[in-house]
Amino acid sequence: GINAEYMGLFDMEAKLKVLIVFAHPEPKSFCSAIKNVAYETLTKQGHEVKVTDLYKMKMVLPLDKTDFLTLAKPDHFKPQAEQVVCNAKDFEGYAEEVKVEHEKVKWCDIILMIFPLYWWSVPGIMKNWVDRILSMGFAYGKKGEATLAPRRGMILYTTGGPKAFHTSIGMEACAWKLINHGIFKFCGMTPLEPFVAYQAAWIDEAARKKYLEDVRVIMENLGKREEAKLDQHDYWISISEI
Repeated sequence: GINAEYMGLFDMEAKLKVLIVFAHPEPKSFCSAIKNVAYETLTKQGHEVKVTDLYKMKMVLPLDKTDFLTLAKPDHFKPQAEQVVCNAKDFEGYAEEVKVEHEKVKWCDIILMIFPLYWWSVPGIMKNWVDRILSMGFAYGKKGEATLAPRRGMILYTTGGPKAFHTSIGMEACAWKLINHGIFKFCGMTPLEPFVAYQAAWIDEAARKKYLEDVRVIMENLGKREEAKLDQHDYWISISEI
């Protein structure tokens, strides 16, 4: 059932501010279709939506010196130390691309991360976004204290393999743990139950339409989406089991 204390934090009927962080290089992909249905349904419901389309925006750079206009210690680059300095100065010193994304995160109530599953996790371009935007002093503190509450986060992703395969080798558990716990929960966000479209490239048109209908229903009821059950998997899998 829905955690009453968790749901009490939010007005289920309130209009939401939703940030979609999207990573797929092909506009005609099924992943893109999921993003489009999410955007169209949320806006139709009267929610505000902003989209960070990482490939379209060409946000391909990893976290490096170019994220900063000036460096506190130019002779020895420590990314987290530079982030802390910039965040303490109300984000002055960040490159414009980083500042824009920070503003989106500050603005939103919910972050939706939509992507194809690559190597048990998000694509590299989305990991770059996490490294650069969910920075120390902004999303979490020096001692690991989380700062993005009461925002919520949800992952929606596609896979090449069937559900039975992903669950049997622990791939689903690993992905959910890495993102729901390692990113959302670590930053103080409440992770919502994920949505997964298994075998997206191999299923028939009817199955794809069913997945997109599921996305539409989820978006229509996003404010009521249950919190993810972080303990529902045995995340620690021995190598011999893989």
